[in-house]
Amino acid sequence: MCRIYGYFGLDLGVDALDAARDAQLPGGPDQQRHVRGEHWGLGCNRLSIQDPDHGRQPFTNADATVHAVFNGEIYNFRAIREELARHGVHVEGDSDGSVLVPYYELHGDRFVDRLEGMYAIALVDRRTGPPRLGLWCDPLAVKSLYYAATDRGVAFSSELSGLAPLLRRPPAVDELAVDHYMNWQCLPDGSSWYAGVSSLRPGEHLVHDGRAARRALPGDPDPREADAYAVDPGAADAEHGPARLTALLAGEVARMTLQEAPVAVQVSGGLDSAVLATLLGRLRPDVTGFHVTHEGRHDSDEEHYARRAAAHAGIPLDVVEIREAELPTLVPEMVRALGAPNATPHALSAYVLFRRIAGRGLRVCFTGDGADEQFGGYRRYTTALAATDGAWRRRYLDRLSLVPEAEYRGLYTPEYRALLDARGSSRQRSLELLERPAPSRLEQVLAFDRLHKLPGLNLRKLDHLAMAHAVEGRVPYCQPAVTRFARRTRDAWKVDGPRRKRILWDAGAPLVPEAVRTRDKQPFTFPVRAFMAPGTALWDFAAATLARPRLCAAGFLDAAAVRAVLTEHGRGRDHARLLWGLMVLELSLP
Repeated sequence: MCRIYGYFGLDLGVDALDAARDAQLPGGPDQQRHVRGEHWGLGCNRLSIQDPDHGRQPFTNADATVHAVFNGEIYNFRAIREELARHGVHVEGDSDGSVLVPYYELHGDRFVDRLEGMYAIALVDRRTGPPRLGLWCDPLAVKSLYYAATDRGVAFSSELSGLAPLLRRPPAVDELAVDHYMNWQCLPDGSSWYAGVSSLRPGEHLVHDGRAARRALPGDPDPREADAYAVDPGAADAEHGPARLTALLAGEVARMTLQEAPVAVQVSGGLDSAVLATLLGRLRPDVTGFHVTHEGRHDSDEEHYARRAAAHAGIPLDVVEIREAELPTLVPEMVRALGAPNATPHALSAYVLFRRIAGRGLRVCFTGDGADEQFGGYRRYTTALAATDGAWRRRYLDRLSLVPEAEYRGLYTPEYRALLDARGSSRQRSLELLERPAPSRLEQVLAFDRLHKLPGLNLRKLDHLAMAHAVEGRVPYCQPAVTRFARRTRDAWKVDGPRRKRILWDAGAPLVPEAVRTRDKQPFTFPVRAFMAPGTALWDFAAATLARPRLCAAGFLDAAAVRAVLTEHGRGRDHARLLWGLMVLELSLP
């Protein structure tokens, strides 16, 4: 796990690479190196986890004609190493990244099709003809990579802060970014704060040959794949039922824990993390659970369930409490670590969680991200399936936005609304994505969440907040094999009337305690309504932040509308969720 950066086709010096390196040191504190050629450079800040004595980056072949840097983990690297050995290629050491260059030499650009894991890879190939650059992203964009590409060249970095030194001039703020954020609660993949700066989408491949940049995305999955078992429910239950899912998760977790370093697991008190805690506890004696709680008494408190889950898994539980007085300090720290705005309040809980994990000296943490998007765990899926009118898609997207579209557009200035109407709003774009054909309505919404909402919101948050503390977040539910399994599982095993995530509940039954099996679903959260009450430290901080917002001065938001939200909340009308989102956006604005 590392932070990578570089350029291709540009005339930059060592100072630019050094500045990109320094901007991302927290995510790669163990080793910093770069390699340069004529009009190209690749750099890496390494976080050493798998075989620290080997895997030194940048990776280079024997005659120095192929160079690569890599952020992520390849969990099938030992199988790849065996395949390379059958072709007479010896790979020294036991580092996952060391197989990448020889595997690329064997299979070319399609080498990533055989990788199982999470990754962002940059590679320069000088073997024949002019040099060419390749950038690759894993199928769910678990690992982030920002880039600015023109016909002249490409600059790229794991974090926006590392990209800025590689650009000749500070980029302008993208006029659509605020609308993206209000609609998605984040800046979705393919966008960023800046005009001309994108992030790689799930499975995206970018190539630059010195003359032009070409981008390729995976094709739409074959609908017949999802329908293959619909004609024979018995076959579906045998090949894609709960027992097979239990075995699949156990196998994935096992090959994700090959390193010698001890392991942390986030234990929220819910099903997804409880399953992982038990699987990890069976595999290793050095697993510690971590749970975040919040000062005071809250309906969302899950500490009791987290303790029961940890005890069932046979692992110790470290509980860290977020205190009200800390919030004015914690919130700006969290926003800086994110690097891009994220409106989910539980990002603060995640920030504190990873800070405690790092403080305990651990570098690997398993989380349950992705389980709901893969197997239909959210209430909004039931609502979408039950809808009988054509407006269900807009209502569905309103559930994913900071507040419903009509409400957030009411905060915009007339000029900003006119600009969006002329250029096309973020909501229009997300509707087009949600309307893409699929074998069923459920798979339509799951594919939308899996490929668009999950990467930009939850996985980007995980990557940036964990790496800000030199912790690697591992997500078994986002493994390619789990995605394939989920897509081939018939709908009734995922959402069956009011019962959601049915197959995972059945698969996890032997792995979680009765208290967790019988409780209502509670998302990993932060009780923003309680902490944003007038008179609290967070309320005072948010009100001060939004008193003279730059968002209004820049022409995005209407100052009177923002003041009205503050006034109404102060008088008892709940706008805590909106105020949290506006506060984060204001603090994030470049």
